[in-house]
Amino acid sequence: MMAPITGTANIDKVLTEGDVILGFSAPWCGYCRRLRPMVEKLSGEIETPIYGINVDEDEEIAKRYEVETIPTLIYFHEGKPVNRIIGYGNVGYNDLKSFVEKASQ
Repeated sequence: MMAPITGTANIDKVLTEGDVILGFSAPWCGYCRRLRPMVEKLSGEIETPIYGINVDEDEEIAKRYEVETIPTLIYFHEGKPVNRIIGYGNVGYNDLKSFVEKASQ
């Protein structure tokens, strides 16, 4: 399950707890709504936690990680971003799975 998270302190804390995926989106974003069921399915199949960030509420975090297009998923290892995927257009479940597999190696 993709858990919502807000606040810089909370986000910084989860980044110290091991590998994490942050998903940046907004409620009004059509591509975000289309991608969400695939991310939810993926979250049930991997051990890496996935947290959802609303860019309208946490603009500072989006700016910090240079998120200019949503939806964007960023894989963090040891608190550092190591891979990202932008989920608009024709990104499907297999693309998301490859994104996680590549980042976790």
